[in-house]
Amino acid sequence: MNTLFANGQIPVDKDSVKIVRHQLELRHDNDFLTFTDRYYSSGLFLTYRQLLKKGILSSGKEQLQFSVGQEIYTPSDIKSRDIADLDRPYVGFLGIQAGWSHIKNSNLLEADLLFGVAGPASGASGFQKWYHHTFVVSDPPVWGNQMENSVHANIYVSYLKEWRLSPNPFSVHMSIKPQFAFGTRDIYVYPEFMATFGRRDPLSSSMTQNRLGTMDREIFFSLMAGHRFVHHNALLEGKIWGDDSVLVVEADRNVWYFGFDFKHRFGKNNYWAGYRINSPESQRTQAHKYIILSYARSF
Repeated sequence: MNTLFANGQIPVDKDSVKIVRHQLELRHDNDFLTFTDRYYSSGLFLTYRQLLKKGILSSGKEQLQFSVGQEIYTPSDIKSRDIADLDRPYVGFLGIQAGWSHIKNSNLLEADLLFGVAGPASGASGFQKWYHHTFVVSDPPVWGNQMENSVHANIYVSYLKEWRLSPNPFSVHMSIKPQFAFGTRDIYVYPEFMATFGRRDPLSSSMTQNRLGTMDREIFFSLMAGHRFVHHNALLEGKIWGDDSVLVVEADRNVWYFGFDFKHRFGKNNYWAGYRINSPESQRTQAHKYIILSYARSF
């Protein structure tokens, strides 16, 4: 281990004080590991993050994020072509997202812009059929009565406030994070509460909110709960101005979300495993759960 001795001070790991300003993350969501194959069936995301040396509001406290991702949504009965058997439409979404965030003390402000396409143009049906043939070795979903193509733009704004209740080596933090979404894909208000337990950095450089800066070791878990007040969900209800798809369903206006995360940062490597469950998103659907697996490399 590289150490630095100065004036009799305790040795310091050089890597722990090195600033990292870039990160590349690959994330995969899938409900297959929960032994289901329905609703939010899978998601694949590639994300690049950069810590700005000189930002709009202050230096060293702002981050940019760029992401490309594909999401796949299917009904619970993926073998039937009868529309009467489907509790939600088949639909995929392919999008690009650009985000900006600013942190000050224990406060975090984020804003994201999302542009994408839903429907056959997303490539979701072809990708899922290939995935099933290659990895699952089972008959893929039939993708009948798929939602029509549509183009979407959305803005997401969130504000997080965090409180530290106890310090390391086993710290406890509590936070509240209201989020607002407006656009053609999503319109909702979503307050979320989170508690984290374990060894972690302050909010400004912790991977709990995907912050860059140090490579200090972190290992902690989080519990979260939130309630989404939904005005429109285009991946269930179709285009907000009217949709000619064969099947659309009305979204429930109140949806509960719960989650568990385990996160570990070791040097430039970030590991994340998560579990999510939500209440039914429409009248005919059931509760749903899925797993998050992510690896990120800082540089």
